[in-house]
Amino acid sequence: MNIPYVPEDLLEIGDYEVVSNENNILVVDNWYKNFEELHQVVTNIPVPRWKWKEGSRNFVDYYDCRPSLNINFPDNNKIGSFFNHIGDLVQNHLQEQEPFQFVGNLLDFNFYKNIKQGVPNTMQHHPHTDFKFNCVVYMDKVASGGTALYEKIDGLPNNEDENLLIDISKYEKTIIPAKPNRLVIFPGHIFHGGYIEDHDKYLEDWRINQVFFLSPPQNNT
Repeated sequence: MNIPYVPEDLLEIGDYEVVSNENNILVVDNWYKNFEELHQVVTNIPVPRWKWKEGSRNFVDYYDCRPSLNINFPDNNKIGSFFNHIGDLVQNHLQEQEPFQFVGNLLDFNFYKNIKQGVPNTMQHHPHTDFKFNCVVYMDKVASGGTALYEKIDGLPNNEDENLLIDISKYEKTIIPAKPNRLVIFPGHIFHGGYIEDHDKYLEDWRINQVFFLSPPQNNT
């Protein structure tokens, strides 16, 4: 179904609530004012294949996809309001006073679901690192799991393009629980990955997250 949308309306911030801030993990509920509209738009877009190489298990055992929504002819005042809200959260709750820039498209989404049935809970998304801060908004209404943070992993090679799933049973982890319209912000240098409590709940339904990143400004001189 083709759904017309105004990007700024989808990104309008709601009456959000900071529900926890421990160990530099910020959890914010009721993030988007128009979450239901955003959910309807996002669940009706095509989803192109993401991490892949010859011999990959992507599109064999599971679907790992990354679609984006365009932000055309933006109202910069409204987009600026989004940036300001994120900046306030980072400065006031994560005590980060250094300037940052956004990395990537604000309306990028991770889509994942299983093809193979009966995947054990010990198999989870490959731990990896990203930018200074990761921002994730949980979109799907299944919400089985969330995001795992692994603070004691060191030097793990990233083989996500071969197989997104890896046995994480030997790693200590902290789970950030998923909830629809929940924003979480955490340091991207910590190894982390998607965590699914019951893989069979994502056989028919997609696991969907919005993802964007914060990074120090690039020095172009």
